[in-house]
Amino acid sequence: MREGMSDVGQRHSTIRKHVIEFLRQRQRRALFVTELSASLRKANAIGDNEMKRALSELEAEGVVLVRDQYCADPHLEGVDLRVVALVEPSTGEDPQSRSIRAIEDTWNEWLALYLATHRCS
Repeated sequence: MREGMSDVGQRHSTIRKHVIEFLRQRQRRALFVTELSASLRKANAIGDNEMKRALSELEAEGVVLVRDQYCADPHLEGVDLRVVALVEPSTGEDPQSRSIRAIEDTWNEWLALYLATHRCS
């Protein structure tokens, strides 16, 4: 029975590593949680529930920062607009501030594109 528990623990550790590695590989240091989920599913790395659990734990440990974003457009009601970034040490800058800036940059780029192309009828 211990082997089963060990396998589960190892699988969970691998899932966490997938999330971290995927975020680290991105040229843009932050991305929407939905993008992360879709990319990990596409790579057959992990499923949505596994990713949600790993993200939650990594956020609680300070490894990633997840921020909820809001847009008053009624077409986006119920849409997951959370953006996630790694919190990584850097020289001369607070790691959390750097992550917040990466999240804000990603959000602002997306929002500008959305507002430039979205037309309500």
